[in-house]
Amino acid sequence: MKSLSFYPGPSKVYPEIEAFMNEAFEDGILEQNHRSEAFMALLKDTLDTLKKRLDIPEDYHVFFTSSATECWEISTQSLIRGKAQFLYSGAFGKKWFKYAVTNPQINPTEKYPKPVLRGSRFFEDQEAATVEIDPENDLLCLVDNETSNGTQINTENLEKLRRLNPSAVLMVDATSSFGGVAHDFALADVWFASVQKCLGMPSGMSIMLVSPKAIALAREVNERNHYNSLLNILENFDQYQTHYTPNILSIFLLKRLNHILPSIGEIDKKTKARAADFYAFIKNETTFDLVVSNENTRSDTVFAIKSDPEQLKVLKGKAKEQGIILGNGYGEWKENSFRIANFPAITDEDFDRLKNVLRS
Repeated sequence: MKSLSFYPGPSKVYPEIEAFMNEAFEDGILEQNHRSEAFMALLKDTLDTLKKRLDIPEDYHVFFTSSATECWEISTQSLIRGKAQFLYSGAFGKKWFKYAVTNPQINPTEKYPKPVLRGSRFFEDQEAATVEIDPENDLLCLVDNETSNGTQINTENLEKLRRLNPSAVLMVDATSSFGGVAHDFALADVWFASVQKCLGMPSGMSIMLVSPKAIALAREVNERNHYNSLLNILENFDQYQTHYTPNILSIFLLKRLNHILPSIGEIDKKTKARAADFYAFIKNETTFDLVVSNENTRSDTVFAIKSDPEQLKVLKGKAKEQGIILGNGYGEWKENSFRIANFPAITDEDFDRLKNVLRS
């Protein structure tokens, strides 16, 4: 029996992926080069349908890169000018900040000989903290959905951050929520995510949305020292081409999914309804506690559940017997929690199987 993965990425893929892979092979698109008319038509269709299905603003650019962590690198190289502030609520946001601080690729200029990078914890004990935002920030970076501990930034906080720092380019790592819940993309200037989570695809590609405001900052920074400089990516995508040979299979799979999946509004309703149901289930029908005590900052797409090491060992054994893969804890919660993905490709019937294990 095939295992059922609740791991928060890579996770379960849509069952249609198998047929779409065969279709890509038979179509011959996998043998086309990335300057060909066939590839350019594929890329245009994929971008157009993705914008429509996820309700992405028309004037936002959509790029494909190799991973969300590559987007960390692109932003560090191409968008940091004077001051950048990183807000984090868990391990991945902190990693992003540490990567930027230690990255030697930031290019000093005569006006900004030494860019200033600052990290700030955004949540304290799962409560929204009062954060001191530097009004001179060029860039404000945060993780929308923290995979390590199951916290998320709600829309009200995102709106507040925009008001506190209106001139800054706001950048959001939405890796564990993009495609699973409806985002108001106009609230931030850069969004990025890998495809192996809420988009229900095999790993190997990420999506990056970039607003005109962020493009303007990139032009001011004018960083062209790297192959994956944002301006280099932009110039190629404007011609429906890529600056490197891309993951054509992933682009094809995304295109096909865009044509069959519901709108993000429909997906959003189902994701949030199932999250509310599952949180109630944990509280009322099991002996487990949640890592995140504040309901306002609990993730709709990644559930983090407390468990002592001995209990966790037994639970994983029982889950394995039923062909279910649970996500390990991460960071400071590695030994005392497990994580469950609430991604759209996972069905309600899959969750029924999981609930039976957790009840026991």
